[in-house]
This record gives sequence, C-alpha cells and structure tokens, in this order.
Amino acid sequence: MKFIYKLISTWWLSCTATKMPGTVGSLASLPLAPVILSNKILGAAIISFLFVVGLWSTGNYVKHYQTSQDPKEVVIDEVVGQLLTILLASVLFSNYKDDYFLLLLCFLSFRFFDIIKTWPINLIDKNTKGPLGVMLDDIIAAILACAFVGALYCLLSLYAASSL
Repeated sequence: MKFIYKLISTWWLSCTATKMPGTVGSLASLPLAPVILSNKILGAAIISFLFVVGLWSTGNYVKHYQTSQDPKEVVIDEVVGQLLTILLASVLFSNYKDDYFLLLLCFLSFRFFDIIKTWPINLIDKNTKGPLGVMLDDIIAAILACAFVGALYCLLSLYAASSL
C-alpha cells in the first residue's frame, strides 16, 4: 500500500525528481483537460474524486514516508487545483471557443496564485495542517485564478469593443 500512496500523491511519480514539482504536477494534469472541457459533470466528479483520494493518499504518504506535512513531491493538490481552475473557467466561458488560450491562461494564473500564496491562500497554508491544508490552499488558488482569468477576459473584451 505504501507505494500506492506514493503513486497517487506524486501523480504517478511525475514529481519525484524535479526542481519544479508544482509546475510539473500542474502540467501532468493537462491530459485530463479534454474530459473536463467536454463534460462538466464528469469533470466535477473527477475533481471531487481526486480531492478525496488526495486527502487519503497525502495523509498516508506523510505518515509512511515520514516527510514534512507538505512535501514538495506531493502534487496531487496541484493536479486538483489546476483541473478545478480549468473547470471553473470553462463553465464561466462556456461560449469561448479558443480552448488552448483558455488552458494557457488557466495554467499561468493557477501557478501564479499557487506560488505567490496571496490572501486568503496564505492563511490556509499557515493555519490548516495535515492533508486538508495541503489540498485546500490549491482549491482557493484555483478559485482566485479563475476570478483573475474572468477579470482579464472582461478587460480584453472591453478593450476589443472600444477598438471597434
């Protein structure tokens, strides 16, 4: 079972030997993006499942591998956060047709908020310990990233409308 915790927590070992595990974990989540974009209900179910499995695997990984409470190689939280950003943005922009540009914006904005840890992410990161803290700060980063993508989209739409 110990190896199962490692497989899931490190997203199939994608982040065991890298200098940027969070970024690699976010990139490693992108093969699921077409499913998220094509079927929102299935996407929400996948993300919910990965969140619950992430709580379980992260807690057991920390316990069995005797690591810090938020080890760098554990990236299931980044996978969930990145996919949630994509899901929320795809719901918000359901009529938007350039999926690649939307994916790029989601990726960059999620990584920004996950790395910078602005308020309220920093509060959760500092005050919520254990697997819930590991997973929850990325959920909040996903929500803020989606809000940022939405604001940027509105600004670009206003600029495009004023240029006509």
